[in-house]
Amino acid sequence: MNAQATARRFALCLAGALVLTGCAARHERSLGSRFIKEGKPTIDLGGPPLASSGPLHRQVKKVQESAARTPPHTSAFGATIEGSDKRLAAALLLETLLPTAESHVAVAREYERLGILDAAYGRLNLALVAAPKMSIAHEGLARIWRKWGDPASALGFAERAVKYDRRSASARNTLGTVLDNLGRFDEARAAYRAAAALAPDAGWPLNNLCNLEYRLGRFEEARTFCESAIALAPGLKAAHNNLALTFAATGDLVSARAEFLVAGDQAAAAFNVGIVNMADQDYLSAARAFEEAIKARPGFTAAKTRAHAARQRLLTDSR
Repeated sequence: MNAQATARRFALCLAGALVLTGCAARHERSLGSRFIKEGKPTIDLGGPPLASSGPLHRQVKKVQESAARTPPHTSAFGATIEGSDKRLAAALLLETLLPTAESHVAVAREYERLGILDAAYGRLNLALVAAPKMSIAHEGLARIWRKWGDPASALGFAERAVKYDRRSASARNTLGTVLDNLGRFDEARAAYRAAAALAPDAGWPLNNLCNLEYRLGRFEEARTFCESAIALAPGLKAAHNNLALTFAATGDLVSARAEFLVAGDQAAAAFNVGIVNMADQDYLSAARAFEEAIKARPGFTAAKTRAHAARQRLLTDSR
């Protein structure tokens, strides 16, 4: 299939996609979301004021109070995360000695890092009790609601994070990710651009612009933003991954493979090329790419599943 046909297939796959690092309106998943993405998330993930009426208000308050009384989280062999993770333990000790909004946020960040979002949610609410206009606490709640798959509830917190610190590039970026998840692409683009203006040396808002334009089928614009992000932050793996997607979308699999390799290891690069081949209905090349990934990483279950699927399609098409 020629490059123009490949680009058309990608555009059709991506038209109307609302995905940002795996989240989509109506629970749809774009082609890009099926790639292996290594390194820090590109978004890298507040809500409206509490309802003033009846059951919903009581339910939300119950969740907040429960999360604020976080019990120890058990890990392997009966140890607790609170005791075994040094960073979390240090943040908890400081919070005990000095229970301030800042120390609550510090604990919340460590819980979020560990993926314990209910505990992070509770600590951020404690921070807002002490400092209702604390931008980073509102931003943290926006990320958690987004990670919970509820960008509508994240929006109010994200907007307040910007309101309470208009010079925060991070708050603008988080607002952009929430708007992006809601399908409000023009507003998301404006938020990312504002973040880039506030942090001119940072690659991550440019990478998010690249990801947005790629999903909208604007491949040249996406490539420009990705290249700018990489120029500022050569080690930003997500930008290399997104740049690879723009090359793949226009049929340049050689350049795509090179960028996938920078974004991950040999196995991840081969796997992602296989995904491109599958989208292009080149099942023989896809099977070979997935098998290359398995050779590089013998325990790569996803590659084994995809390789089998590609071989099955070859058998079906040959009948």
